[in-house]
Amino acid sequence: MRILLDCRFQAGAGPNVQSRYLIDTLIRRNEDHEFVILQHKGQDLPEYSQLERIYVPFTNPLFEFAWVQVALPWVMRRLKIDVCHSLKHVGPMFSRVPTIIHVREVGHFRPGGMDAFEIGLALRIYWTHALAAALKRASHVFGNSQECVDIPREKFAIPVEKSSVLHNGLDRQFKIVGDAEAVAERKRRYGLPERYILCVGNLYPHKNYDTVVKALAALRRGLPDAPKLVFVGDKSYAKPSFFELIRELGLESEIVFTNFVEHADLVYIYNGASLLLFPPIHASFPNPTLEAMACGVPVVAVRRGAVPEITAGAALLVEDPLDFEEMAEAVRRGLEDEALRAELKEKGLKRAPDFSWEASAEKVFEVYRKLEAGLHGRNARPRAGAISGA
Repeated sequence: MRILLDCRFQAGAGPNVQSRYLIDTLIRRNEDHEFVILQHKGQDLPEYSQLERIYVPFTNPLFEFAWVQVALPWVMRRLKIDVCHSLKHVGPMFSRVPTIIHVREVGHFRPGGMDAFEIGLALRIYWTHALAAALKRASHVFGNSQECVDIPREKFAIPVEKSSVLHNGLDRQFKIVGDAEAVAERKRRYGLPERYILCVGNLYPHKNYDTVVKALAALRRGLPDAPKLVFVGDKSYAKPSFFELIRELGLESEIVFTNFVEHADLVYIYNGASLLLFPPIHASFPNPTLEAMACGVPVVAVRRGAVPEITAGAALLVEDPLDFEEMAEAVRRGLEDEALRAELKEKGLKRAPDFSWEASAEKVFEVYRKLEAGLHGRNARPRAGAISGA
């Protein structure tokens, strides 16, 4: 088949990085199909020199969406595209070409979710109308966790046979690093302390980092020599009140913000950490927990979303994500209880290999094969009004 891979995503945020991993693996392992790439001009993608490309002519989101709905179906007909595989955004909704859509976040669909994510009017329309219409007409829907399958099934009446779980894989770079000097060099490069509690993810308000800061203050009251806190992620998304809270609690010298780091450096930052703290209230796939486990780092996380599904007993879970005292106590145990640390490390290292991009790509190829069989069956049927045997 000729398959359009909708790669319209930007570098940086977790879902974008994961989409890139999947695309790379699909292209590398492909033997049966012709891929065509849909992307933005100037987008940072590998050369993929053997593949045909389509460039979106607009950068304005509204114009881009209109072009995808109106012009892209015509482009796909001209290029004889058999399947449109949209990895990040809603594809053309009024095309007869079978579509595949990925659901990577469902917190927006929960009661109050739009407010928690501070979704503006345009994005509310996108999530409640455009995405809903796209999911209902999709030939197949992938969710990156069980809840990302279950919630759309229930909300949009998606048939069970048209949706399935497609876990994110784990980049093989995430592992225990034996090179202590390489870890030390990254600490120097990003201004990290010798010992630190690590949080990974852009500082969006819904990430629950206010509770983390309060937990750090509570932790230091009972453990004055507690490690400092390191946030890896873009801090420009945080509200001014977040930094005001840090000042009120007198923690300015106890917290380090790295902002963006090179993805290849993350493995060293994980390896240098005393513990990973993963606090989001909504987490449809907790990538940092998986990456930390693969690096042998104990994980403390909140029992929300897909965290229990992905960590599967390999993390110390906090029941109430807003209870900073409970979070502080869990972090203290994760730092001081050597038997617990050893147990979490062992379980994490055992759990992490269950996730691979190769396995995820094979599940995608299985769906391709089903869609291809359906296309062949449809093409084999007589046209309406035709006389069999004529």
